[in-house]
Amino acid sequence: MPQPVAVRRGYTIVRCGGCGLVYVHPKPPEEELPALYGEYHARDGGNEAGWNRLMGEIFREAADHLDVLRYGPGPRRLLDVGCGYGGFVSLMRDRGWDAEGIDPSPTTVAASSAKGIPVRLGTLDGFSRSCATYHAITMFYVLEHLFDPMSALRKVFALLEPGGVLLVRVPDTTPIVRLLSPFGLGTGLYDPPFHLFDFPPRVLARMLAEAGFGILRTFPGRNTIPLRIGPRLTTMMFGALARGLFAGSGGRILLPGVSKTTIARRPS
Repeated sequence: MPQPVAVRRGYTIVRCGGCGLVYVHPKPPEEELPALYGEYHARDGGNEAGWNRLMGEIFREAADHLDVLRYGPGPRRLLDVGCGYGGFVSLMRDRGWDAEGIDPSPTTVAASSAKGIPVRLGTLDGFSRSCATYHAITMFYVLEHLFDPMSALRKVFALLEPGGVLLVRVPDTTPIVRLLSPFGLGTGLYDPPFHLFDFPPRVLARMLAEAGFGILRTFPGRNTIPLRIGPRLTTMMFGALARGLFAGSGGRILLPGVSKTTIARRPS
């Protein structure tokens, strides 16, 4: 039975009493979601430079992880789902990957295409390729936006070559909301209707296993670098704490409430 967690912008966020998944209920109609992303990246004065700064450390860390993993023969092919302005696609192409992206925002796709970055307009649901094609697929803060994350993970599994990897980064906001809720704070951390889900690590691991993946590792990773000084300092502080606990515990402690990166592999 779903348990109410918070109400934000008129949307009710609930937690599944069985599996622990946190989600918006009811979700907006699926056909309305693509229209939300026309100007999504411009919120709060955001622009291409701001997004590249926000995600730069995460992109570089992810690239380092993907570079050292073993893949099959031939060019290493990568798809970045929800690629925004194409910053990660560009980075991986500079590193010798045959990388491309897909995003539902006409604004970001036009900006990427104007610079020669191979990015197409659309969503994973409408992606034309249906067979094993890629050695790696990345999803940075994308899964929480999707109407049906489980279906998306199965589609990603089908698009990967045997032995290929998925690198996915998702928020784990609910522990902070629980901590702050007695003080009347925290619900602003949810972002409906853009964010439809919030993923505890154990829930994401179970979903990946159900889709057929084997988990390689889950870790805090580098943090985003927000433009505003307050959020930036908070993010940097909790990011450093999360990485310190993770390293000091030999990888056993994942600090609740901070985003995590998971690398999963399609079995060979």
